[in-house]
Amino acid sequence: MAGLLPPENQWDLLREFGLSSGFAGIWVEGDDPEEVARRLRVDPGSRVECGFAEAMTRYEQSLDDEVVWIGPHAPGWTHILWLSAFHTTAEAKALSVGGRRLLTMFYNGGLSELDHLYLYQDGALVNEIDPPYVGGGAPVSVPEYAVYAEGLELELGMSSTQELHLLLCMAGRITGRFLDREWFSSTRVRYDVPAEAWGR
Repeated sequence: MAGLLPPENQWDLLREFGLSSGFAGIWVEGDDPEEVARRLRVDPGSRVECGFAEAMTRYEQSLDDEVVWIGPHAPGWTHILWLSAFHTTAEAKALSVGGRRLLTMFYNGGLSELDHLYLYQDGALVNEIDPPYVGGGAPVSVPEYAVYAEGLELELGMSSTQELHLLLCMAGRITGRFLDREWFSSTRVRYDVPAEAWGR
């Protein structure tokens, strides 16, 4: 996947499918969404198998009440989309225990703020792995991930949505799949995450 680009702009897809005001996602290594859900301490009684449109009826319901949509992403990877609230560092660390790699991304459309693309592994934050800036900026902070950043260089003055597209391309190259229309048309599982599960 290194060097490849998606057929559709990743930001355009988020906007088309109603995620323009916020995107919070985690890609976690592993093919067992049920295990990922258990690690996330979801409420099993809240389980609803549903498509994206039904999942989105809980979008941005609350800043405090976590609602997630979990399912397969690509071979070897599971994705968690936060429909309401957002992931915490504690959750990312717990989900990466056991040697698993994990990527996090957070975009606040209301404030046009984009966080770094962070890499966790084995229960710890490794570093941010954003692509470098054009013109000799600092290299990718984790050298073995530099190959995934080729052709995705950031530029000063870029909008947050342009940068979001590039970070999603980087995540897609690492995990083996970009966001696409089939991704949005899949059936996954929606859960509530109790506030007390992570001490919110």
